[in-house]
Amino acid sequence: MEGEEGTKKHPSTFYALAVTGGAEERVALLLAERARRMGLDLRSVLVSPKIKRYIIVEVGDPNDFYILIRGVKNLKRRRPIKMKVEEVVSLAKPEREVPKLERGQIVEVTGGPFKGMRGRIVEVYEGRGEVDLTLLESDFRMVVTIPVDQVKPVEE
Repeated sequence: MEGEEGTKKHPSTFYALAVTGGAEERVALLLAERARRMGLDLRSVLVSPKIKRYIIVEVGDPNDFYILIRGVKNLKRRRPIKMKVEEVVSLAKPEREVPKLERGQIVEVTGGPFKGMRGRIVEVYEGRGEVDLTLLESDFRMVVTIPVDQVKPVEE
């Protein structure tokens, strides 16, 4: 039973590290190589274009993290910022390219309760990321508000 203590898995912990601008990738590669060489529990390193001058580090054992960053150049602060999994996922997700939508354009709904229906754009709310559509396939005039990422332009 005593030997199992060292093999016990720790849950992942995420930290944001402030680094010198432009050195994000260099520091990430350095940390990965250092963890491999020292046998530390580094699970991943994220360099996201959404956040400049920061890298996200996922470790199992927090003690390994502090050993890992000791003496590394290009770190702005030695005190990391602890992050939640949801925050990291939002930074890691690639942004979906939103097509250019205009009033009067015919679109097809790709998600939600009106999936598969076509509509004509009445209004585009860029700040909110939504569009108002008049559904073409309904028996009466119905205007619905749908997120932009759930519509795609129809070629005619």
